[in-house]
Order: sequence, then structure tokens, then C-alpha cells
Amino acid sequence: MVTERIHKQYYILTAAERKVADFILLAPYKVINMTVNTLSSEAKVAPSAVIRFCKTVGFGGFSELKIALVQESAAFKEETAMPAFNQGAEVKTTVHKVFETGIKTLRDTESIIDFKKIEKMTVALRKAKRIFIFAVGTSSIVATDFQYRLSQLGFWATAYTDVLFMNVTAVNLTLDDVVLAVSHSGRTKAVVDAVRHAKKAGATTIAVTSFSDSMLYNDSDIAVSVFADEINYPVEAVSARLAHICLLDAVTMALATGIEEFPSRIKARNKILKEIRY
Repeated sequence: MVTERIHKQYYILTAAERKVADFILLAPYKVINMTVNTLSSEAKVAPSAVIRFCKTVGFGGFSELKIALVQESAAFKEETAMPAFNQGAEVKTTVHKVFETGIKTLRDTESIIDFKKIEKMTVALRKAKRIFIFAVGTSSIVATDFQYRLSQLGFWATAYTDVLFMNVTAVNLTLDDVVLAVSHSGRTKAVVDAVRHAKKAGATTIAVTSFSDSMLYNDSDIAVSVFADEINYPVEAVSARLAHICLLDAVTMALATGIEEFPSRIKARNKILKEIRY
């Protein structure tokens, strides 16, 4: 628990850091929707004190602190969550809950996004000579969708969803290559191993996962975590997949804004789509 960690470290905090700690202990779930500047203003300290506090209690930064609060916060989930899914419920009720849970997942994810990391992702992808997307299982849908979107923008991109292919490919990558791995748990052995092979070969590695304490997150050069509400949405990776797709769609549009030929490429794509439709 974040609050437990703060209590354990409280005695070593500076006076300014204790003001930050006091505010978080009083309203931990309010912090989720705050920025560094907002929290520093509320706690009446400098923004640098907030960053120092996060590092003192064991987080890489303010975004990691917020992610931890969202993932562990039952109180925050209860505030806006739908009731649990029940057997025998009416179809209309179940459909409504699925949509509401999906909407909540996207909103929670947006509240914890580290935009500096998104910027790093776009820079790395824009500079890449080749882009390889690794995923298996339910995440493979996300990988192939992202490959398609990157191809529309003119990037050299390919998705690998086969355990053997991705690992054999990974060992032969170069400094000019970028690997983007998608894994809900961040613990899928084939994906983690492939990222490690790619990193050893010199490629830049990017992770999109749901858990910031996972091996994939920690082993990647750039890692982004989304919020997946599996307490209220008990089907593994379903809510996470929504957030993963939306996040990568956002990255796609961020990449598109830097491409002068984007409008003409979209026109060319639309022409092809028109030719294959009745």
C-alpha cells in the first residue's frame, strides 16, 4: 500500500516532504487526478519537493505514485465503479456495465498517463528504421492493429505474435530498430524474453502493459502502464485491451501530426478501401 509505505518512511522525510505526505495521507485518491504543480500548491511546497518525496518513498516519479494509488485503491474504484457482474443478470444490464466499465478504464488511464514517456515513445518510433511489435494471446489483436496504423503512416512495421518467430527475430535486431511489446500482465515469458533479447542486440525497447511492477515494464527502455479494472471487470485483459488500443491510437495520431505527407497518404488509403468495397 502506498499509504503504508509513506508511514514507514515518514521519519526520514524532510519538512517539505512531510507536508506532501500529510496531504496524500489525508486524501490519497484526490491525488490521482492532480498534477505535480497542483499537489505542490495544495501542500504549500515547491514542485521539486513533490518529486523528491516520490523518490524518497520509493517511486520513480509522480506518475508512478499515481499509478500505484489507482491500482490499489478500492475506495477510488468504489466511488465510480459499476456493481460486480452477476450470473443471471439481464442482457441489457450486462451490456450497460461493460460499456460503463470500458469508459471508466479509459478515464482512469488518462489520469495516470506520463506524457513525457509518450513523447519519448513517439520520438523513438519516428527515428526507427524498422518497428517490431511483439505480443501473444489477447494482446496480439492490439499488436496487429498497431502495425496496420503505422503502415498507414508509411512506417516499416511488422507484428510478431508467434513465440518462436518473435524471439528468433529479436536476437538479430540492430541499433536502428525499435521493439514495442504489448502484454497485459507484463509477465508473459515469450514477450519478456524477446524484449530482453532485443535489448541485448541493441534495439530500443518500449513496453505497454497494465502493471508498473512487472518484468516487462522494468526491463524496457520506455514503459507505459494503463489502468485495468479487473476487480469490477473480471474477464482478464478485456478492459486493459481497450486502454492499450486507445493509448496506441493516441501515439499514432501524435506520430501523424509530424508527417507532412499524412493527408495524401490517407487519401491513397481511402482510394484503396473504396476499390475493395461494394
